[in-house]
Amino acid sequence: MDLPPDLALVHQPTRLRIMGFLYRHRDVSYTRIRDLLDLTDGNLASHAENLEDAGYIETRRAWTQSGFETRYRITSSGVSTFQTYLQELRQFLDEVEPE
Repeated sequence: MDLPPDLALVHQPTRLRIMGFLYRHRDVSYTRIRDLLDLTDGNLASHAENLEDAGYIETRRAWTQSGFETRYRITSSGVSTFQTYLQELRQFLDEVEPE
């Protein structure tokens, strides 16, 4: 499956899981993503930085009852790119499905 660079960035398995989770939930704490996707701190931070550099997610600090927490939010560009990725994947799967 040949993907343009913007979709290839999302296609990487860990980034795909992060994007899928944020696409579904929109705004999630760092610790929730880390724990539910079973990622290490360094792994999540590295992949999130790549997604943020591409403009697909935003990182912010939010105040909670227990102090500040890091949160990730999918951007409108991230939503659009993820939807395009899903369309490309569906098309690919339709092409390889036996008749």
